[in-house]
This record gives sequence, C-alpha cells and structure tokens, in this order.
Amino acid sequence: MADQREVLILMDSVQQTQIMEEVGRQNFFAAIGYLSTWNMSFGFVQITQDDTTDMVAVYKSTADGPIGYVIGAVWHEDHYGFHS
Repeated sequence: MADQREVLILMDSVQQTQIMEEVGRQNFFAAIGYLSTWNMSFGFVQITQDDTTDMVAVYKSTADGPIGYVIGAVWHEDHYGFHS
C-alpha cells in the first residue's frame, strides 16, 4: 500500500456541474470517492470526465510512472458501474 495518494480531479466547475445535473450530486460524489480510494497500492490517481455522465480514473505508482490501471465510472440510468 502506498504511504499516501495524490488525487487529481481534472474537471472544471462546468464539467462537474454538467455531470451532477445528469446523475445527481450524491451519485457524482460517491463515484469520485470510490475512484479516489480504489486500490491504495497506487500512489497517484487522475480522474477526468469522459462524456456527459462518465468519468475515467488512471492509476499510477508515481505521477510520472507508467499507467498501472484504468477504471471507468459508467452511468447506468440510476447508478454508476465501475469497469476496467
């Protein structure tokens, strides 16, 4: 497990609001929380918007290191599913 994790949420307020309007605030923040804390063996995660509802998290050991894993938060009409 990494001693600490750096989480970058690379979405501006317009992008975040767009997602929240589609999925609701609670679902948005639950997905951010899940993606931020998934598999703490990676010390770095970068979360971005993929479309109007979906997000992608890229996990690395270090910010400059190779990609270790990628997970998408995919909206399924009433909940998020998390897919690699």
